[in-house]
Amino acid sequence: EWEDPGFRRLRQRFGLDDRTASVGTAYHGLKPLERTQIAGISADLFTRFNPFLRSIIRRTRGYLESTLNPETQEPYLKPIRLELFGEEEPVPLSGYLATAYERAEEFCRLLAKRVKSAGFFKTLLLRRIGSSMEAGRSTVAKMLGEWDRLGSDYDSDEYDDDEDSGVANAAGANGGPPQDIRTLTPEELDLLDSCLSALNATQEEDPKWRVILGYLKDRGWADDGCILFSQYFDTASWIACGLAREFPDRPVAVYAGSGKSGIYENGTFMRKDREEIKGLVKQGILGLVVGTDAASEGLNLQRLGTLINIDLPWNPTRLEQRKGRIQRIGQKRESVKVLNLRYRDSVEDKVHTALAGRLEEIFKMFGQIPDVLEDLWVDLALDSKADAEKRIGELSLKHPFDERYGRVEQVSGWEDCARVVNRLDKLEKLRTRW
Repeated sequence: EWEDPGFRRLRQRFGLDDRTASVGTAYHGLKPLERTQIAGISADLFTRFNPFLRSIIRRTRGYLESTLNPETQEPYLKPIRLELFGEEEPVPLSGYLATAYERAEEFCRLLAKRVKSAGFFKTLLLRRIGSSMEAGRSTVAKMLGEWDRLGSDYDSDEYDDDEDSGVANAAGANGGPPQDIRTLTPEELDLLDSCLSALNATQEEDPKWRVILGYLKDRGWADDGCILFSQYFDTASWIACGLAREFPDRPVAVYAGSGKSGIYENGTFMRKDREEIKGLVKQGILGLVVGTDAASEGLNLQRLGTLINIDLPWNPTRLEQRKGRIQRIGQKRESVKVLNLRYRDSVEDKVHTALAGRLEEIFKMFGQIPDVLEDLWVDLALDSKADAEKRIGELSLKHPFDERYGRVEQVSGWEDCARVVNRLDKLEKLRTRW
């Protein structure tokens, strides 16, 4: 009662003392005036009244995998080892494909010099061409002809019903890129034309495709079940279509947002609900799934034993979310295999090189690659190597949780401990708004 006059009036109305927590009647069974009173004090209940936090318990995955449950004498969480592939083997680009990537880099650098805002759009071409040459070709064509679509329906397939936050933050009023980006200079247009000409002139297939087939066929990853991830639907669709040709006797699923999910079977693509695809994987009927990042959360794929990252998202958390689809409770294998693909000398390769000496210690500290390093990709894409090195140097080698809660203050005696848990002090603390 003493915490708020509204509580006091309600308790008196229902005849409740401070030891009673429930009225005993469902909310919809109360009188209109009572419901109005409750709605009034509930509006800011959690911002005004701070629950008393008794303890914080941190249980990392490493702790759960290495600590025995005394009741079962088994680890709390069954360890599932991670086998990484492709770390020392970037995919080489040659001939026209290398030329196309170089032109894309030059275009983004020119754009960055001219436009000071809208960082996402300034690096959009490098993000997409780093995913696949197919995504690069599609993006250049849109930039030359339909810029407006890049920030609206063109990107809506990457995530469930929401676009990449970079698109939303950079987009103009009509959902497309700002006007100063949309109006390209003659030199920028020449670079885009040159990039598209190089992509169209080559007779080579994307070298990532050869690597993917090698792992799925020669190394038997298709038999173990595989999820292949890309940030972009055009990359995912291109890969799925190719797999359907290479594995005509197996169904190949596309798991994406915006109603674009479906299954290739006997050379025909049929639209399927995502829940149906999940069920087929769980039953063991589906063993090849190509997903956009719409599949990186809330999807359990323990039946699959391998994962191929066709591209490396510039937001590091997405890599962890992808891996979590197969490295999770219920996985019967003792280890899962993950292949990370990147083109040699691409932005992704430069970031990998810049972090090579720090990745292991960073991962041990955070359990994942922290999001603060997303800006590292942008720095290197725009040729700001000094800024990138500065970001790496500023990264703390201590987990933020440990920074805040890892210190134990000196206690002189039991009387101090008694004062800490003193009832009156506790009540006074609870009466104070946060």
